[in-house]
This record gives sequence, structure tokens and C-alpha cells, in this order.
Amino acid sequence: MQTVKQELMKTPNGTGAKKARVAGALAASLICISMPLHASEALPQWPTDVSAGIPAVWKPQFHPDIAAHTEFSLQKNGEKTVLLADADKAYGTLVHLFDKPKALKTLGWEWQVLTQPAKANLQTKAGDDAGAKLCAFVQVDESKIGLGARLALAAARTVSGERLPAATLCYVWGTPGEKVGQVFDNPYTDRVKNIVLRDMASAAELVSENRDLQADARKAFGKELPEGPVMITGLALGADSDNTKSKAKALFGSVQAQP
Repeated sequence: MQTVKQELMKTPNGTGAKKARVAGALAASLICISMPLHASEALPQWPTDVSAGIPAVWKPQFHPDIAAHTEFSLQKNGEKTVLLADADKAYGTLVHLFDKPKALKTLGWEWQVLTQPAKANLQTKAGDDAGAKLCAFVQVDESKIGLGARLALAAARTVSGERLPAATLCYVWGTPGEKVGQVFDNPYTDRVKNIVLRDMASAAELVSENRDLQADARKAFGKELPEGPVMITGLALGADSDNTKSKAKALFGSVQAQP
């Protein structure tokens, strides 16, 4: 997020002020991915009739300091209904928060990057734009998070006034230099982990994914997870291009979740 980057650059020398700036930056970073919204238990599919609109359980989430928003709409791709995420120097996600945590075993969906953000690099703040991402909010044992991270998360929740997720796992299309299968931290916070599933060599058509969400979450956050099944509290998807001041465009098929 460019806003977070600017806040960190403006951090003054005073320790208290610095902590406040960092808390605000972390809050902004987490809010952009996972602001809690009105929850719903269902995970409906995109409707056959695109005029019916995006199912109401998927709520658009934008950043208050970024004027341009990713636009979301339904369209036909052959006989399939797909979601178009279209970002022009913009940021936005669609968020579906569950009423109760779910022990989801797998996630399945189709997606395609039509336009990858120019000069994107998901491992740098300046290039932190995704041509396409699908994220899961993972419930962790917060007592197992490092003290510094817990304090920063608590401060971020105070700043935002929301109970932000303590752990988010994002499936992404890789940018140059990133390898399929690579797992790495978001450049703003290690509370968000990225897993590269595809690169632009796959972009010619919609491609299918079927992920073992339990295994992926354990790979990303294993030491912080409580015993038993990994619990998921919500999902998000989107595309953004605000940092690189470029364009991003992606298609998403309906998300299938297997309990």
C-alpha cells in the first residue's frame, strides 16, 4: 500500500510517535486486505444471470486514503459466469466473512490474469500490487505470536476500531523473479503470507486451482496454529495497482469450499 509506505517514511524520531506511526501503518495494511464486515454463513456461486449482480455476502472493501477503487462486475466467459476485477491505479478487494470459523479442507476456483501490474514485485513495498489474489483469514493461537507482533496487532486493532485477522494467507500470481510454490511475507507485515500459484505463462486462459487449505495454512503459520483442524474465518479476492500506478485486470470463477 502506497499510503502505508508514506506513513513509514514520515515516522518522526520520538519513540511514542514512531510506535503510533507504525501501528497506523500496520492497521492500514491489514485493513486493505481484511476489514471485518457483516458476516454470512453461505458461500454462493456467481449467478448464471449476470444482471443478478454479485452475491451480497461478498462485500467490497477499499482503503479510505486511496481515491481509485478496483471495480468488480460479473460477465460471461463462454457459458461460465466470472467476476472481473479491474484496477486502474486502484485498490480493492471483495471480502466474505463467515459467521463462524470453518475447518475448510480445500478451496477450488478458476482465475486468469488479463493484465499484470507494470513493474509489480510482491516482495517490495513499491511493487506490492497483485494481478490476482485470493486470500483466506486463518485463526491462530495469538499467544504463540511474538510479543512485538502481538503489540503491533493490538495497536492496529485499536487504530482501526476493528478486530483485524491475526493471520492472512494469500494465493497470488507471481511477479518476475518469484517462483511457483514460493512462500514469502507481505512486505508490510509478516501477518500476511503469499503463496505463488501461477506466473504469466499460464495467463492465456482460465486455469483451475484445487488447494489443500489445511496444508497450506500449516506451511505458512504452522508454529502459531492451535491443535486440531485449521479454522478459517473468511475469504477475500481482488486485484490492485495503486503502488505501481499501473493497471491490473483479472477474472475469477466461483470459489468452491470443501468443509
